[in-house]
Amino acid sequence: MTRNLLVALAVLTAFTLGFLAWPRIVQAEENVSFGIKPAKAHDGNSNPPSYFSHTLAPGTLMIDEALIMNRGDVPLTLQLYAADAITAVNGGTGFANDGEEKNGVARWLSVSVAELSLQPGEERMVPFTIKVPPDASPGQHTAGLVLEAVTTGGASTVGSDARFTVNIVRRAGVAVLIDVPGTHLAGLEITGICLRQQDSNVGATFQVAVRNTGNVYVRGQGSLVISDREGMKLASIPVEMDAVLAGDATHFQVTHPVLLPDGSYLLSAALDYAEGTRTVLAGAEVKVKHGQPEVGCSPPKAEPQEPPVALGATLLPTEGGDGPPIGRYAIYAACSAALIAAAAAAILVRRTRARRSRERVQRDSAVSEEARIKPKHGQPRAGYRPTGRYNVYAASLAALVVAAPAVLLVRRFGTRRPHRR
Repeated sequence: MTRNLLVALAVLTAFTLGFLAWPRIVQAEENVSFGIKPAKAHDGNSNPPSYFSHTLAPGTLMIDEALIMNRGDVPLTLQLYAADAITAVNGGTGFANDGEEKNGVARWLSVSVAELSLQPGEERMVPFTIKVPPDASPGQHTAGLVLEAVTTGGASTVGSDARFTVNIVRRAGVAVLIDVPGTHLAGLEITGICLRQQDSNVGATFQVAVRNTGNVYVRGQGSLVISDREGMKLASIPVEMDAVLAGDATHFQVTHPVLLPDGSYLLSAALDYAEGTRTVLAGAEVKVKHGQPEVGCSPPKAEPQEPPVALGATLLPTEGGDGPPIGRYAIYAACSAALIAAAAAAILVRRTRARRSRERVQRDSAVSEEARIKPKHGQPRAGYRPTGRYNVYAASLAALVVAAPAVLLVRRFGTRRPHRR
């Protein structure tokens, strides 16, 4: 009876939770559709391209225009902002959220209108400014112009006045590629291969992590090879990688329709890019247990983005500085050296005292009982020399005397400013 009651309560609870959660799953009934693209052709082309592309020298200022369209059947209020470009999973261009900095190129763009309202079917030209910093490094720098609209939809529960609202965020963006003249370097590195998961419907899904080490975007194609522990090839899967932005990192997924049985395997990947250049990663070990990888794939982490340095460039120290604050650190080092010397002297004295004590015991054992009578109060017994604590004091004092001139010299000369030419 008790068991049946518990089962009934569990079923009733699950039904109630499902009933309450159902109204939160809603879809917007309106047809919301909008977009952004270049308003005019560039570089002598007759048709506008799908993204902005300009070759601009450092310090250049130019104005361009974007065409914004409302293709839906409802009025829209849209926000327009510049965002850093990022490489999407499997390659291609995505965009960071508003205010989220990735490569800093979004600061090169400024829009004239931050918010605009469009009626159904309406189009509008919006100018924006590109200002390349004077110290911009050679290579391709990518940002984007992003449109964002927030629409709401609602649904109410049956038999209740409560109403739940879901906010749906829709975004559309267009890339802005700024090519700064100078040395252009293409580079690609495979940083890892792993087995993500296995599924009876789709098979084994592998993940290949890559990083663009150059200053131009690259595309690649190649293969993923699965081998057993003895090196026998089990499968070769062709792969194709979309664009990876300069200095960025991402991963792409490769699916093999056959499930791998439990055991240990070796994975190797090779990608060709930039007119025949090849990058290879071989011998990544994967272990399968109970149909799934023992160690899955961890999220890839992009390396800190540093601006590419042209060949032959030299990095110089900043002028006008006071140099590194070495003075107090050298003082700390001198004091530490003095303490270490005092400690070493104390250990040496303790060992010497112990050795002399053993020698005295051996010597006293050879004399008569009368010769080993305890001396009177205030009189040292024969052969006794007070070496212990006095030698410690003397050694510590000597160490401090040696360290004091070093401290004074460091304070006098260590904080001097470096000579500037």
